[in-house]
Formats: sequence, C-alpha cells, structure tokens
Amino acid sequence: MDDADVATLIAGRLGREPWAPGVAGPWLDALAHRHCIAPDRVLWWDGAPATQVHACYDDGMQGLARLEELLAPAQGEIQLIVSEECAPPWPVWSLQASELLPLLGELPFFEYAVVLEGGATLVFDTHHNTLLVSRARNR
Repeated sequence: MDDADVATLIAGRLGREPWAPGVAGPWLDALAHRHCIAPDRVLWWDGAPATQVHACYDDGMQGLARLEELLAPAQGEIQLIVSEECAPPWPVWSLQASELLPLLGELPFFEYAVVLEGGATLVFDTHHNTLLVSRARNR
C-alpha cells in the first residue's frame, strides 16, 4: 500500500487532512536534523545514529501492544508521519496520543514514525516488524 492510499484512509478515519506540504516539509527537515538524519533519506530509521531497537514482533497485534508500552507515558498531542518507504515530505498528522493505537488497529500495516516529546523522541515501525526508538541528542 502506498502512502497516498494510507493517507486517504487516515484522513477518513480522523476526519481531517494531513498538514499542508508547505508546513510538513520544513518541519520534517528540522526534525531530521535534530536526530542527525539526512532529511531526504527514505528510511529515516536506517539513518538515525542514535536509534535503538525497542521490540521485534511477529504480528500487528503484538506490535501494537509493544507500541502501547512506549506510548504509556505520552499525553497530549503527538505527530504521526506516514513514510511507507517513499521519499519525503510525508503526510503528517497531529493527534492526541490516545487516538493513535485505535487508529493503527483499523489500518493495514504501513511504515510510520510517531513523534513524541515535541520531537525529542521518534518511534519507528519498520517493514522488518521492529519498533525502533531515536532520542535526539541534547545540543
């Protein structure tokens, strides 16, 4: 499934479109630089030097349970980035942390990143059924 199809599904489920490309593009560039990732890289999770494996999982439900562990302390607004192995800029939505797991449970698998703590933490779900976490270095 490509990112346009996933974006259409997400927009329908959330009842709103992703950020405008003129807003998402510069925000994604700044986020990439904060995590020492080349902004034009397709697989950000493969280029983030501080990425650590949080969990490997066998199926989507197990992956959501492991993601829930990571999101437990998250409150308020987070961002969902739909990367789906396409070149950036990607669709980005702001949503409440409590909305994410129910949303993902309704969708087919796709590659995404979740932005926590105002961009200090990125959680990637990869096509290898692995959750990876990147924590930005303090500068």
